[in-house]
Amino acid sequence: MPLPQKRWYRIADVAKRWNLPLSDIEDYALDEVLQLSVFVVDMPAETNGWELGDNNARSPQGMLFVTGPQPLQRASLLEIFRAGQGEVRSFRTERPNQYIYLKSGAPAVIVRREDLILTREERDRFERAHALATEPGKPTPSDVWHGEDFGRVRVANEWHDFGPKQAAVLRLLKAASDTENPWLAGKQLLEEADAATMRLIDLFKRKAIWRQLVIADGTVHAGKETFQLIVHGDA
Repeated sequence: MPLPQKRWYRIADVAKRWNLPLSDIEDYALDEVLQLSVFVVDMPAETNGWELGDNNARSPQGMLFVTGPQPLQRASLLEIFRAGQGEVRSFRTERPNQYIYLKSGAPAVIVRREDLILTREERDRFERAHALATEPGKPTPSDVWHGEDFGRVRVANEWHDFGPKQAAVLRLLKAASDTENPWLAGKQLLEEADAATMRLIDLFKRKAIWRQLVIADGTVHAGKETFQLIVHGDA
């Protein structure tokens, strides 16, 4: 009998699935292209008059007792990432710019870095949006085509446009891939591409598909993380 599918996942497990460092998951969350949550149980909360989804039960007194994954706001995430944990008193809802608040007088929810989770729906949405290859039958580096200038790259029949500095980094990596030393330091790539950012993740933060084109060696040499292109064919 197959096991039931999980409704949420620890971000460390998701990072492993996507072959990303945890810092990338955190950066995507702070940039609000990925929504992280925390699991709560019977949390007393108020909604200031708007209705929530069917998963939240309303008491006769009009107070919600919330159970399940609750989406975190960017300010809360920033505190958690900086200090290792944070006190959370409000959460996002499905409606834009509206929130659910802890009931007045209730203690804050203490959220630790290791408590952060990703719902299955959010994980799947992110993978669809950025064509992440995570399972057999999904796109792989062999499904990638590109022109010489790397301004446009096709992954699994979907075209992705890259800006001049992003494309310059990809061209530098392509040139290195044809040598005996295909690994280049991120700092060197940014300098030669005349990019103003300090890390490649910042340069490509709105182009998560780059992780299907470039891999990191997973170590840092003399303070420099190195990268290699993993596709070679032209369009």
